[in-house]
Amino acid sequence: MKIILTLLALILSLHLHSNDGAFFLSGNHLIPTTETEIEVKKEILTLKKVQHQYIEVTVYYEFFNPNEAKEIIVGFEAFQPAGDVSFTPKNGGHPYMRDFTVDLNGKILPHQVALVGDSLYTKVDLEKTTNYKDFESFDDFFYVYYFNASFKQGLNVIKHTYNFDLSGGVELNYDFKYILTAANRWANQQIDDFTLIIDNGVFERFDIHKSFFETKEDWLINGLGKSEETRLFDMETVRFYMQKGNLIFQKKNFSPRGELYILSQRFFPYAKPDYLPYSYYQLDNIPDPKNDYEKKVYRNLPFARRGYVFKNPELRRFYENLDWYLPNPNYVPELETLHPLEKSWVEKYK
Repeated sequence: MKIILTLLALILSLHLHSNDGAFFLSGNHLIPTTETEIEVKKEILTLKKVQHQYIEVTVYYEFFNPNEAKEIIVGFEAFQPAGDVSFTPKNGGHPYMRDFTVDLNGKILPHQVALVGDSLYTKVDLEKTTNYKDFESFDDFFYVYYFNASFKQGLNVIKHTYNFDLSGGVELNYDFKYILTAANRWANQQIDDFTLIIDNGVFERFDIHKSFFETKEDWLINGLGKSEETRLFDMETVRFYMQKGNLIFQKKNFSPRGELYILSQRFFPYAKPDYLPYSYYQLDNIPDPKNDYEKKVYRNLPFARRGYVFKNPELRRFYENLDWYLPNPNYVPELETLHPLEKSWVEKYK
């Protein structure tokens, strides 16, 4: 899933006029150009994973229009689904994108959805489209959620939200993509003040592609966790082990050279026989214990996640060898504080 904030200007024969825009209409196609007046002063992008089911996306923008008021069409592009999933529109929009809202200067704006084929923006009536064959003429397609935006002179604020359903694959629990480079299409070709906040929940191990930042030091861990620089699928990444809290990336005069790409790798028990996953929603992937020692290790997994320092040398040695283990000498194990799935897990191997 990729979301791009772009500017659309439609030149219609029905007396709809615009000045500078990222797209203009030629017949039934929208062709990219660039915005030369309005600047992106500030963006706060917040991503929150909810119960390993969907991502809440909240975006706050401040735009500056130095000249007189102008009306343009702004569009958010949602790229086509990928993998073994449905490609067919749902309720006239992206099948895995819900609750789309846009607020401009305190006013909720209505929006429409168009279908895009590569750089040729061909409109399709999504309300009547029920078959993927309707899209076969496109090598790649995506959905454009667009709306009329009246930018007053001076500061303009856009607040944008939507939810995106997560799905997994053979190698990944989930991945999430968000286009950052669209900021370069605006007049200042950057975001003057950019903040990215990522909250993937508790006990999460995930990677972020080093496409728009340099090192792990560019990130603030706001909570309990640790990070390391590594590689995943031939990409240079930073791997985060978040016990709780969120990540914060901030940059002034941010002109992104790449996109945001978050990946959560699936746990394969037989590929790593002496490894246990950090996330409690992967408990079902753990094979049955073969002996009493493994039962003891399994039983203590929820407490190890929270950093319990084991007195038993076998347990201490096992968990200190796991990449996600973060010792906390102050942690006192208490069964009642565990997640319900973990309580059942401890009872199972009691």
